[in-house]
Amino acid sequence: MVYVDGWRGRIGLITVVSGSSTEAEFNRYVPEGVAVLTTRIPLGKITAEAHIKMVPYVDEAASLLAGAEVDVIVFADTAGSLVRGVGYDKEIIEALQSRTGVPVTTTSTGVVKALSALGIKKIAVATPYPDDVNQAEKVFLEDSGFEVARIKGLEFLEPRLVPQVPPGEMYRLAKEVFSEDVEGVFISCTGLHVDRIIELLEKDLKRPVITSNQVMLWDVLRKIDINEKIEGLGKLFTV
Repeated sequence: MVYVDGWRGRIGLITVVSGSSTEAEFNRYVPEGVAVLTTRIPLGKITAEAHIKMVPYVDEAASLLAGAEVDVIVFADTAGSLVRGVGYDKEIIEALQSRTGVPVTTTSTGVVKALSALGIKKIAVATPYPDDVNQAEKVFLEDSGFEVARIKGLEFLEPRLVPQVPPGEMYRLAKEVFSEDVEGVFISCTGLHVDRIIELLEKDLKRPVITSNQVMLWDVLRKIDINEKIEGLGKLFTV
């Protein structure tokens, strides 16, 4: 039997309880015939410690989505999938795939794939995070083979504040961290509503721009063999 909602594919999305942007962007851009099913997990603070404590909830969330017969599961949390360093995302993937029997990916996994697909080695990073999370992200990216020219965050500790950030604020922060020697810009965090500024920044900076939600959608669609070019999401969806 093929589900009416998702006859081409069903995406299982694990997102933090305060988030809204990943669902909004996935549902805005998924091709016809693709369904998005969501399960939420708690996140108390935007700290490295809180992200580590959150991970056990991911197991149950993945099991619930597997019960809905999704075709792929994505753990939608950038910091939560990299906070313990390079290889941590792969540990999460292996554990969840073993538990559910469903293909799994994470945000940080998609980031590495996207940067590689675009041929980007040196990047600037804009985030809403405090310094400890930014440092963990910098270490992960550099240990994954990329050079982080600059990373700067809004220093938020409360997850609920992230979906309230105006896109224009992240646009300005992305331009602030940018320099002519970088090959691309990464706006990090699945909680941000920044899809509408991707192509504006690419025009203004003349560099590829990736975001957490954009790379996840790109990654999960390709994991279910859907390779459509999607308008409005920048250069990534042309490769």
